[in-house]
Amino acid sequence: MRTDNQLLQRLLFLAALVIIMVGIHMAASILSMLLLALFLAIVLEPVVSMLCRTRLPRALIVVLLGLVLLLMLTYTLLKLVAALPEFNQMSMQMQGLLTRQLVDSRLPLQSLGLSLTPDAAVSLIDPGQFLTLIGRMLSRMSSLFSAGLIIFLTVIFMLIEVPSLVAKCQKLFRATSPEMKAVRQGITSVTHYLALKTLISVVNGLAVWGALSLLQVKFAFIWGVVAFLFNFIPVVGSMVASIPPLIQAFVFNGFSTGAAALAMILLINLLLGWILEPYLFGRKLNLSISVIIISLLVWEGLLGMTGVLLAVPLTMTLKLALEQSKSGKTFARLLEG
Repeated sequence: MRTDNQLLQRLLFLAALVIIMVGIHMAASILSMLLLALFLAIVLEPVVSMLCRTRLPRALIVVLLGLVLLLMLTYTLLKLVAALPEFNQMSMQMQGLLTRQLVDSRLPLQSLGLSLTPDAAVSLIDPGQFLTLIGRMLSRMSSLFSAGLIIFLTVIFMLIEVPSLVAKCQKLFRATSPEMKAVRQGITSVTHYLALKTLISVVNGLAVWGALSLLQVKFAFIWGVVAFLFNFIPVVGSMVASIPPLIQAFVFNGFSTGAAALAMILLINLLLGWILEPYLFGRKLNLSISVIIISLLVWEGLLGMTGVLLAVPLTMTLKLALEQSKSGKTFARLLEG
């Protein structure tokens, strides 16, 4: 009888979870902006707390920091928008240039077991479509930034009201209560992950920008921004972000430059993704690789691109929430690495 009750509780819990997921999907447009604002506030809160030691008013510090970030964001957006026409033109030229290079270099396709003409090989690779896809993604980024003002204002007010929010939580729950411990643990874990991930992503973007600029690869700034954003996508993000600039380097800059770009980007990904990140994060994530990949698919289906970027912190938060109930502990264990 007891086993039947436990099974029923777990089934009801799972049904409630499915209903919540449907609700999240239906409210994705609103929740995406709120979640971006929330996690940006979590990332910026340690910086604000450090600057508050200067004894300046917290509201003034938050507004000044917000203005600096807004100027940086505006500058980045203007550079991306200005480069889009030339970027789209380049993608249209890609297939013809690659065909000419294959013919001029007389690649030994037969030695690879391929009886393909250069034109047929290019039609299979079709890098022009790939770069056009990146161009469309950058265009969507500009539409995402159109909602940036709402996100910006939300982050500002969240950061200003952090002290009052902490005081309210302390009134609602005792400092030693399980609820407060869970909230504190969740905020600490997510803050640690997001702060380190943001720092690593910034370094990754700057390194890719610098390497491609050194090799005189066009649109190095765009590829640096893409590398920064895609680095938030675990497991596959850095690899996906590396493909377009490498194709461009091989086609427009020649084989030697392309090979040098490949070596540099591989070195950057090796140092940051395979050495530095595991060293900094260790086993603090406590999520298996398969769970992370599945979470990418699930959160992308629920929240779109926002879900992909925030898949790991959202899954960490979900796991912590599941651990707070008896029915959810079983599902939380399934997520552990």
